[in-house]
Amino acid sequence: MKAPLVSILDDEPEIRQMLTEALEEAGFRTQSFGRAREFEAFLTRTIPDVCLVDLSLPDTDGLALVHRLALEQGAAV
Repeated sequence: MKAPLVSILDDEPEIRQMLTEALEEAGFRTQSFGRAREFEAFLTRTIPDVCLVDLSLPDTDGLALVHRLALEQGAAV
């Protein structure tokens, strides 16, 4: 059985690295992104088990992104 996949969207490299290290140490698989465009492209190919999304991104509003994706894909917010 594969470990759960956690997607991380945050524009701060240090935060992405910290979350990645902590989650992988706890047994999760991770995929991290610095821009919403990359994150959304990833979601067309893969469905993660959990997404951690920064609410204040330079290229979009994180909360609006989560809301839109939840409506489009039926995900829980």
